[in-house]
Amino acid sequence: MVPIKIKIQFAEVHFLTIETLLRHHIQRVIDDGGVWKRPRTSPHYKIGLSQKLLALLNSFLSPASTILRDLICISPSDLTQYVENLNNFHPTYITKTDNDYKILYNIFIDSVYDDSTTFSKSDFINKIDINTCPYCNRNYIYSVNKRKVVKPEIDHFFPKTIYPILAVSYFNLIPSCEPCNGLGAKKQNDPRDVGLINPYLLKASQFRFSLKIKNVSIINPLCGKTDIEVFFKGKIQSHCDIFNLEDLYSLHHDHAIELVIKKRLKYSKNQRAYLNSYNGLKFNKAEIDRMILGNYSLESEQHKRPLSKLYQDIGKELGLL
Repeated sequence: MVPIKIKIQFAEVHFLTIETLLRHHIQRVIDDGGVWKRPRTSPHYKIGLSQKLLALLNSFLSPASTILRDLICISPSDLTQYVENLNNFHPTYITKTDNDYKILYNIFIDSVYDDSTTFSKSDFINKIDINTCPYCNRNYIYSVNKRKVVKPEIDHFFPKTIYPILAVSYFNLIPSCEPCNGLGAKKQNDPRDVGLINPYLLKASQFRFSLKIKNVSIINPLCGKTDIEVFFKGKIQSHCDIFNLEDLYSLHHDHAIELVIKKRLKYSKNQRAYLNSYNGLKFNKAEIDRMILGNYSLESEQHKRPLSKLYQDIGKELGLL
C-alpha cells in the first residue's frame, strides 16, 4: 500500500556489513564438504555438499566474481526472475528435503540472518527509515517479544523457509507489522502464488481510499448517529485479500467522520488563514496541511505515521488539502 523508496546505496552498505560473516560460513561449508549436524539424541552426521552447490559456493568466494554481492543487492525487479530461475533450474535449492536446501539454510539463515551479533535487525530498519508497515499502513513496525524487548518486524517477501538463499538479500527484507507478517496474513505464502507485489515496486496510485456519506447527525456529529463508509476506490485485490485490508479499513470510519466535520465547518479555510497570519511562527504549506489534516500530508511521508494514506486520499477528496 505504501511504497518503500529504492536506495541502492543502502543495499551496498548492507552487503559490506554481512560480507565477512557470509564468506566465513561459505568457506566453512566448503572446507567441511557440507554441514555437520549434532542431534541431542543421536550421533552427529554430515549433510553432504553436492558438486552443483559446491560450484555455486566457490563462485561466491571467487575474488574476480561479483555473484555474492549481486545476490545480496539484487534489485526488487530482478528478484522475481531470480525466483523463477530457482524454481525452473535449481529445484534442489528450494526443496526442504534436499541437502542443497539444508546447506543453504544453514549458511544464510542459521549462521547469518539469525546471528544478532552481526546482523542487527534494528540497525537494518533504522537505515531504511520507515515507521509504518508498507503492507497495510495501519500499524508501526515494532513489537515486543516475550522478554519485553522492543524489536522490529521484518518480513521476507519471498519466504526464507522456501528460498533460504534469499534470506539476507536486501530488497527481500521488508519492514512490516506483526499482523501482516503472520497471524493469518502473509505467513509463508509465496508471492508468486498469491499475486503480491514487493513494496519496493508498489506505486501509491495503485491504492486509493474514498468514502460514502449517508448520514451524519447534525446535533452531535461526533457522538451521535453516523453512517459513513470507507472503501477502496483503487486497489490491488490480492493485497486486500491477503492482508484483509478492506475489512480492517472499514473499521476506521471514525477518522473519516472527523475529516467530514472539518470540511462542513470550513475548518480548513479558517485554520489555514489563522496559521498563515500567526505572529512568531512561520509555517510552510506542508506543515499547515499536516495540522489541518491531523496526519502527514505529503505522499513522500506516508510511511511515517499509521493511516496517513487514508487521511491524504480522503482529505484531497474533501478539499481539505
